[in-house]
Amino acid sequence: MERTLYLNESPGLRVRRDGPSLWIERRRTAGQRVPVRLIRRVLIAGNVALDTESLTAFAERGVPITLLNRAGEPVAVVLGCAAGLFARRGRQAAALEDPRQRDRLCAWLRAWERGRRLVLASRLDPVTAARWRREGMRPADYDTWIERQARLRGVSLRRRGFFRAALQTLALEAILEAGWDPHLGWLHRAQPLGFVRDCVAALQADADLAWLDSGAAAGDGIGALPRALAGHFESRRPRLATLLRRLLDQFAVMIWEP
Repeated sequence: MERTLYLNESPGLRVRRDGPSLWIERRRTAGQRVPVRLIRRVLIAGNVALDTESLTAFAERGVPITLLNRAGEPVAVVLGCAAGLFARRGRQAAALEDPRQRDRLCAWLRAWERGRRLVLASRLDPVTAARWRREGMRPADYDTWIERQARLRGVSLRRRGFFRAALQTLALEAILEAGWDPHLGWLHRAQPLGFVRDCVAALQADADLAWLDSGAAAGDGIGALPRALAGHFESRRPRLATLLRRLLDQFAVMIWEP
């Protein structure tokens, strides 16, 4: 069973490697042993004591680690050096230098982003969705609309960053597994994790749906990573992973087309 390891800053929390497992200690609770082989991605919020042996174990297995600040926003990603397939990365780099191929892939990514936003709007607000189909939708229109939806549902705006960070970690894992370069982006060209940002933008509406549906779980809670919030994302992770695989499968077909 693949798992996401969520570590939220708390008094006495320490994580160290113990052979093939992690040993997690918390103040006034019994220690917990977690086999490293079960962990596919890691999110760490705030200041957590994690030894370098644990970091090495993740790097060796190609497990990405996303670091969040105390507001729950992603600030850094830790990757191993050997992830990826050279043939695919070479093709990706070559396509990025071809203006015709680049324009085609940028248009395809924008179509994904617009399509997923319309799917979300059709589910929550069919009148607005119909208007966007008729008159077009600017990025600012979506941002204003999604904030209004959060206020109507009483969902904390500051928790949106956590769902974006969790989706980013999932996208990074999927891109590395498929052998693509996570930095060679099309819409986010010449930016760190550019391709990851492209994929997150394409599926941001689906992460927003998980955020809006989180209701009380998305309250301010304790720390940047309340357990209820992580549990809610985990329940939506299979759906997001399926969409990511579909997105990357289409990308693989398009990038090899002449």
